[in-house]
Amino acid sequence: MSFKFAVLAASGLLLAPAMAAAQPTPTWIEAPSAADVAAAYPAKAKAAAVGGTVDLTCTINREGRPRSCAVLKETPGNYAFGVAARRLAEKMRVNELNLRDQDVMVPVTFNPEVLTAEGIAITKPAWAAMPELEDFQATFPKTANGVNSVRVVLACTVTNSGALGGCSVDSEDPPGQGYGQGALALATKFKVGPWSQDGQPTIGARLKLPIRYELTQVAAAPKP
Repeated sequence: MSFKFAVLAASGLLLAPAMAAAQPTPTWIEAPSAADVAAAYPAKAKAAAVGGTVDLTCTINREGRPRSCAVLKETPGNYAFGVAARRLAEKMRVNELNLRDQDVMVPVTFNPEVLTAEGIAITKPAWAAMPELEDFQATFPKTANGVNSVRVVLACTVTNSGALGGCSVDSEDPPGQGYGQGALALATKFKVGPWSQDGQPTIGARLKLPIRYELTQVAAAPKP
């Protein structure tokens, strides 16, 4: 018997958030760092350890940077999150040349964790690279063990290049089948963009990466 399988990361990690239909979703190649966000954090919100979110709409200039940003939504109000978000947007740059002179949505999240030594944990990275099917096949346990559904969660840190580093197996269900080590071998194939889907800096952030293996036995073709 041989096996076919699907490998699925958690849906929250792979699906982009809903954007306004008229505005494209840019791929950011430059974005504010955690230190930039901490420095821009409004003093009143910092003192109260209050977090906030801002949705900006900006026009991409010829250098690929957001300019003329306007605040569409700011939650909560009265903490100057909108002003801070507009300053942070100036540090961003898109990859797509065809977005020049177009309006894009820029989400910015102010997470109080960015002010701590431990830093933030991101749950919605914008993936810049992911493993190919061949990469999964190369790390797949070679023995048939009767297991049809496995979920592995890796705990990693995003490096300066966007790669995942320092990964460990946070959980493996069922354990002891070799899938955890296989998932670890895949970690170097993932790469994260510098700005998450929900508007947070990713470099240096902690990340939990769920990988689900769904296995289906395939009967061998009859010999002629």
